[in-house]
Amino acid sequence: MKFAIERLSRITCTALAIAACLVAWSGSLYAQGSPYDFIGFGDPVTTQSPRMEGLAGAGVASTESRTINDMNPAAWSMLTRARIEARLGFAYDKSDLGSSEGIQRIVKFSGASFATALWEKQKIGFALGFAPLTNADAQTQQTDTLGTTIYKREGGLSQLYIGLSVQPVSALNIGARADFLFGNLRTISQADVSQGLETSPGVFQREYSMAGFRGTFGFLLTLDTLFSELKGLTIGGAFSTGSSLSSKQRTLVTPINSSLDSTIETVGYGYYPALIRLGIATRFGDRYRAEADISGQDFSTASFYSLTSTVAGDPNLGASNRYSFGVERLPIMGEEAKGVPFWERTGIRLGGSYATLPFRPSDLTKPSDPSAKTSVTELSFSAGLGLPLNLESLFDFSVTLGVRNPAVTGAAPKEFFFKMGASISLSEKWFVPLRREDD
Repeated sequence: MKFAIERLSRITCTALAIAACLVAWSGSLYAQGSPYDFIGFGDPVTTQSPRMEGLAGAGVASTESRTINDMNPAAWSMLTRARIEARLGFAYDKSDLGSSEGIQRIVKFSGASFATALWEKQKIGFALGFAPLTNADAQTQQTDTLGTTIYKREGGLSQLYIGLSVQPVSALNIGARADFLFGNLRTISQADVSQGLETSPGVFQREYSMAGFRGTFGFLLTLDTLFSELKGLTIGGAFSTGSSLSSKQRTLVTPINSSLDSTIETVGYGYYPALIRLGIATRFGDRYRAEADISGQDFSTASFYSLTSTVAGDPNLGASNRYSFGVERLPIMGEEAKGVPFWERTGIRLGGSYATLPFRPSDLTKPSDPSAKTSVTELSFSAGLGLPLNLESLFDFSVTLGVRNPAVTGAAPKEFFFKMGASISLSEKWFVPLRREDD
């Protein structure tokens, strides 16, 4: 009996996923959000920091002390005082395939963090925070002579983290943090049959809850401390291990015109893949810097739910690579800002990135071959401002424009997206670190 339930659960889940993708690319639909959000964990988040978003995600080699770097924990030892950050984001997404069009606008809380210098002499930094890792938020609606069917996906994966960084020698910073991953994914299929009958919509709802741990490790190598000719040259890297997830599946079925609903709950397994980032940065004078980053993550081994501990991975996902480049003028703050006009003190950022996304949607130009897949690429450009507030506090703002294109035209939706991010970073007089007698 248990094997039959598991087999039925697997077949139903697969059928629902296929139906959602087919409806997402149907010619008679109303859609909201990205159809790619129906695949895997949803859309991976490159960075939660508007400071890094303004640089198109190029921040793993940053040594700036006026931000909490969410990409490389080694940068925390550069902090000279405590900071509290809170972030908010807005996203606009428009997807097109033939005559089908989907538009979504959404505002989301993008996380919060706290960091401080524990011991300035030894450059020991500490940080903790919360941030989203993936976003899954999309809906499609198909209407025909039989009625209306709605497919909806929502949720995502998030993380709570805590960690330390230290500078063992003048040229090297290292850091590590523990990440607790958790989240929910919900898929809803609602069929409203319009046959002149007074019936309630039939609802099939499947929910997944996930939890797991991973470690993130980073380093920063400031080469100008070794060779004075390499002024401002920094190499940075960060690695997040893969995470085995404990996953729970809950299925709720409410039949049409019936109050006899049913719930089936099963325990399973999942896996979130490892992530590696490398970057190189340089400075021009005292205020200007440039950075180039590369990152990679193989989602072909990822799965948010599997009945067996040997997770096979999702055939609709693959390897993802991102190349980012950014330049910025640093803000002038603190005592240095006295007598300097406001806009001259403001930080300015520009960036661009190119990525191969992890999504491998079915190639709809080959209907005779259901196993045929296509890849999706992303090109984006970013800009940002860093507005100094009182003393060492800072308001960061970023905008990003981008397009997503399938490798085979017409095989999957083409998308245009616009994102805005804003954060407030507070570091006032009461955040000055205490001095030790041996400092």
